[in-house]
Amino acid sequence: MRGVAIGALESVLDRANQPEHAAEIKRASFLAALDGIRTGEMTYKGDAILPMIESEMSERLTKFQGMSKEEEGKLLSLSAEQRKIVADNDRKAKNEFLAAAPAVTHGTLKNSENYKSYMQMVQSSTK
Repeated sequence: MRGVAIGALESVLDRANQPEHAAEIKRASFLAALDGIRTGEMTYKGDAILPMIESEMSERLTKFQGMSKEEEGKLLSLSAEQRKIVADNDRKAKNEFLAAAPAVTHGTLKNSENYKSYMQMVQSSTK
């Protein structure tokens, strides 16, 4: 979805930078701004860019309409490499969480034998 939106925006910006369209788009934007100042409310009335973006988005989204469940699943599924990366990151985050010392600020508790033995166990299991 992000790619569709960015692609549509880039297409409209390219069109807005073309000399044959730029003057017309800037004039429409200026008139829309004047209307907003006049009425005290900014709307998209008279805006030239919003309809272009909507049109581009519609064009880009039509290829996704009418997809079968299998096609949708294939498009949205992770590749084997992506699943491996996710699993590795999950494992790493879990190990970091389990190896971290508890947030203990009380000095007496940190000096207790139970805390010290727990921390030794954690340190030896992460090596």
